[in-house]
Amino acid sequence: MSSAHRSLDASCAAVRADLDEPLYASAPELASSWLLVEHPGPWPSSGLPQDFPGPARDVLEAATEAGVRPQLIRRLVDRRRPAATVVLASCRPGRTWTERRTLTDLRALTDLDIPALADGTPPGFGTRASEPVVLVCTHGRRDVCCARLGRPLAVLLDAQLPGQVWETNHVGGDRFAPNVVALPDGTYHGGLSPTDVPELAEALAGGRVLLRRLRGRAGLPSAVQAADYFVREHLQEAAVHAVRPVSSAPFAAMGTCVELLVGTRWCVHVRTRPGTAARLTSCAGGGTVGTPDVYELVGLRRLT
Repeated sequence: MSSAHRSLDASCAAVRADLDEPLYASAPELASSWLLVEHPGPWPSSGLPQDFPGPARDVLEAATEAGVRPQLIRRLVDRRRPAATVVLASCRPGRTWTERRTLTDLRALTDLDIPALADGTPPGFGTRASEPVVLVCTHGRRDVCCARLGRPLAVLLDAQLPGQVWETNHVGGDRFAPNVVALPDGTYHGGLSPTDVPELAEALAGGRVLLRRLRGRAGLPSAVQAADYFVREHLQEAAVHAVRPVSSAPFAAMGTCVELLVGTRWCVHVRTRPGTAARLTSCAGGGTVGTPDVYELVGLRRLT
């Protein structure tokens, strides 16, 4: 039996690791604005919990339609609290910010200016905050890999970054579990092991990425995420905001030319190549089988 067929019997995260599938360029492209709402759970495999107030449910649905990414969050301990934390965030390069507010009634979400949030403008719903928000996907009802791998990692990370770490529901990319998202920078890290935690915590606290575990930055096209990774690797640049996208355009039907500002301007030419192994890409809903494409570097040069 081929390794590809054998891999269909394993968990999606184990398969990805066994095949050594690259992590980069896998953060969600349409996630520039975020709305985090504390809820203790349990969380259904999809949608909102039944006890979520109707008016607040309407707000989250309207936010989704406007292009805002809603997430349910909860503390690792003391989940049943009398008030709920709400965090708003924008992770657009050059326009990152967070607002935080504590609500005793989630129906107060109806006061949120959704168009402003969707546009990346601080809506003034809460107080501007400077402390990073670190999300670890532990959504086991969605994908067992996320609970089995995410929860232990969240505990270790919380010990390194007390008060900053939250469990969250599905963030995308089940096979890259455990997944960690840092806001407002929008960085996604995946495929993490317990031994990565001290270095990851230090990187997140310092506004840097852990390059070997970087999935990308939310809200950027996948080709731009790939180019960002390759130029970081070339320059050994870990500071999140040291790399700024300038433009991207198709290049002679052979991929995408991405221009990035890293002190000076760089042109990074990337393209996708077909995956070679059909395998389990998610354990959710009985499992999904696919053959994901992978970005590769074609060329990289300094422009100025």
